[in-house]
Amino acid sequence: MDTPARILCIELATEPQKSLQADLERRGYTISALPNDRAAVGRIETDSIQLVAVNALAAGYQGEETCRNLRSKGVDLPILLLLPQDTEAPTNSQADVVLIKPFTIRKVINRIKKLLAEPSAHILQVADIQLNCRTRWVRRGDEPPQRLTPKQARLLETLMRHAGQVLTRRFLMNHVWQTDYMGDTRTLDVHIRWVREKIEPDPSQPVYLTTKRRVGYQLAPPQATPADGQASRD
Repeated sequence: MDTPARILCIELATEPQKSLQADLERRGYTISALPNDRAAVGRIETDSIQLVAVNALAAGYQGEETCRNLRSKGVDLPILLLLPQDTEAPTNSQADVVLIKPFTIRKVINRIKKLLAEPSAHILQVADIQLNCRTRWVRRGDEPPQRLTPKQARLLETLMRHAGQVLTRRFLMNHVWQTDYMGDTRTLDVHIRWVREKIEPDPSQPVYLTTKRRVGYQLAPPQATPADGQASRD
């Protein structure tokens, strides 16, 4: 028999009729409950939480802010956000799934099952560099994680997904900035420098993210050579 999934339910307990905890427990999930996100990180670790459900159906509950707080604290788990009827769809909640009333508990359960079944495709690793594409945290070895801007994260993600390849400037400008304009690539160069500051032991002498003169850039483990020695084509 499968072990029940462990879910952290963050919700106000002042309106029992809007509680999610009881519905989830009746369906076999193991639930930890908190009224806010202040103790969430510790509870996630001690209770081996697999998913966070932020229930913002209670009046005045700032669910979007709760989700952003969790991400800013490095919470990497799937997050489900429930919002009351007539709420405008959020644009930057950083939740994986947002449901706005009306919805059924069956729909909630289906979304939870899907989130629990998804692989950790948002985690990329090259050598000892690990990038969480969802939270935009990057870590090298045992060094403290550092947060990237959206463009920095997109640039590093592109380089990591093509690890070992030499990527042309045109390729990077197209994939990160969605442009073929090559009249001024200083923006690319500046972002490369910023990324190096987050992942290199010595950004002035990069060993992971190296420049290939007159071609572009390559991300690879130190001293590693490209698999085919060829630059990506535009």
